[in-house]
Amino acid sequence: SLARLLPRETAGLAVSLCLGTFSPRKLSESSATIMADAKKFLEHPNNHEDQAHEPYPVHIFASCFMENPKMLRLILTHCNRNKCPLTPSLRRTLLELTLAEWNQAKRTGDTEAEKLRRKEAIASLTDSHCREIGDYDALVIVQLAGFEEGELLLYERLQMGPMLLSRYAKDGTEKARRQMLAMAQSDGDVLADVLGYFVNMVAERLADAEDVDDGEESDDEVNDILEDISECLALARRQNILPPVRIARILAGEGTGQFSSAGVNGGQSQARTVPLSVALDYVGDILDESRKEISRLKVEVEEYNQLCNSMEAEIESLLKASQAVPSHKEPSEDVSPRINIEEMYAKVRLALDEGDKEDNKAELSREAFWREMDQSEDSFQTIARFFAKGVIQ
Repeated sequence: SLARLLPRETAGLAVSLCLGTFSPRKLSESSATIMADAKKFLEHPNNHEDQAHEPYPVHIFASCFMENPKMLRLILTHCNRNKCPLTPSLRRTLLELTLAEWNQAKRTGDTEAEKLRRKEAIASLTDSHCREIGDYDALVIVQLAGFEEGELLLYERLQMGPMLLSRYAKDGTEKARRQMLAMAQSDGDVLADVLGYFVNMVAERLADAEDVDDGEESDDEVNDILEDISECLALARRQNILPPVRIARILAGEGTGQFSSAGVNGGQSQARTVPLSVALDYVGDILDESRKEISRLKVEVEEYNQLCNSMEAEIESLLKASQAVPSHKEPSEDVSPRINIEEMYAKVRLALDEGDKEDNKAELSREAFWREMDQSEDSFQTIARFFAKGVIQ
């Protein structure tokens, strides 16, 4: 087919058909002119004023270039740049082919091509049509290609906190640590994870510094991470969500969980410990506040004890005063009359039962009266009869 024999010229014609600028007059020109037009179509933006017919859908030409992925990527890129409608599958194909060329340029050391393809991939993930690809499909594509910038972008868009923290911790740069601190502003559990990652970073940097002497650069990086730990502790102090015991365990390298891990041995815990100087301010504030709280509780207990003692003394004085008052009443007056509770209860029940019977009888009489009124031809006679019975008063 033409796509195999003359791929670039065929691609130029396909693009011109998709843009609506194809003209049969150009077929009569020389092959050099056709190649020049094809190159212009593939490398330069299209002028919509040159449109000669309705654009063709891109997907009808895509299958012709499946065996030539570079040319297919070039066609899709040019059509996307000129805002030609692309199906979601073609947009996913464009992202896959762009990342494939990005990987190839990275392996061959072509820095310029690598930067260009990286820029195109980021544009595919952030333009106005990026949602058509599907966030999860795009995440799978960038993970398979190893495109870390795309992974970070999609983790942020999908709000995947743990994955995002793990990626930031793996990066370890100052910008990544700033992002981790920003994520810890609102959630105490995220703050615990961030603090745990910082402790692991310090432990890894110190271990690497022992194996390889990097000089002052490694020390500066460790000091920067220690400053981030201090900032994280200040944030924990302001939030007052994490208990101090849990923070102490995290700093000691026992993990970020709520309870310490029983499987951590002494050697691993010592290897993941940060210097105590980092947590001095935090520990000092906690101890000062605890001392103030203990002093306040002691004062409250003393006040409560004094109040109880005064109440006890007042009760004793009242008891003594009541015992000292003489009794002038006759013995017969002190004895209260005996009340038969069962007899009183039986009388009340009997009165209630009789009242219920009278109420039921009156209700039935009223119902009979109205029924007779509905069925009687002589209403006066009916009223007189029930008046005599006492139903009507």
